[in-house]
Amino acid sequence: MINETLIEKYFSKRLTTDESLEFQKLYDTNPDFKQEVDFLKGIKSVSEAEDDAQFKKQLESYESEYIEKEKSTTITWIKPLIAIAAVFVILISINFMLNSPINETKLFATYFEPAKNVSAPIVRSTDHETILNNAFIAYDEQNYKQAIALFESSYQTSKQSELLFYEGNSLLALGNTNKAIDKFKEHLKYSDVLTNRSHWYLALAYLKTKQTNKAKHELNALLDSGETFKKAEATSLLKKLD
Repeated sequence: MINETLIEKYFSKRLTTDESLEFQKLYDTNPDFKQEVDFLKGIKSVSEAEDDAQFKKQLESYESEYIEKEKSTTITWIKPLIAIAAVFVILISINFMLNSPINETKLFATYFEPAKNVSAPIVRSTDHETILNNAFIAYDEQNYKQAIALFESSYQTSKQSELLFYEGNSLLALGNTNKAIDKFKEHLKYSDVLTNRSHWYLALAYLKTKQTNKAKHELNALLDSGETFKKAEATSLLKKLD
C-alpha cells in the first residue's frame, strides 16, 4: 500500500522531498517497482500524444487556411502512429495485470492524470489578466485549489460548460472525489467538445470510491459515444474490472 501511495503521488506530482528520495530508492533497487512505474509512464505517454493532437486542432482555428492544411497533413500522418502505440499499450497492460485481483487504488493511480488544457491557450501577460486566463494558468501550474475557485467564478459569469470539466479534474487531483463526481455529473448535462471526456474521469472517480459497477457503466458510455479520447485505456480498464 505504501508503494501504491508513492506511485499515485509521483504521477500526481505531489511527492514531498522525503517521499521523492524513497521513491527514487525503490525505483533504483526494486525491479518490480521499476517495472510498474515504467509501465505507467508508457500509458501516460500515449495519453499525452492524444491530448497534444487535440490541442493542435484547437489552435488551428486561429491560423490561416494554408497553415491549417499543412497541419492537417501532419496530424493525418501522426494518427496511425498513435493508434499503433495505443495497441501496444493495451497488449502490455493485459499481460501485466492479467488474472490480478481488482485493486481500485492501484488502478486509479495507473490511469488518472489531470486532463490537459485543450480549450484556451494561456497568455502570460499583464494585458490578459482575466479570471479565465488566470484559472488556466493556476491549473497548468497544478495549483488546483486556486484553479477551482477561479473556474467556479468564471463559470458563474460565463456559463461556459467546459469549465466544469476542468474544475472536476482539479477536485479529483486534490482527492475531493465526491465533489469531483458531482461536478462531472453536472458537466454531462451539457453538450460541448469535452462532455464525453467526463465519462472517463467520472469512471475513475467511481473507481476510487470502489463503486465498480458505476465505473464500468461510465466506461461503456465513453466507448459508445464514439469519443477517441482514452478509448484504448477505457477498453483496457474494462477488461481489468470484469
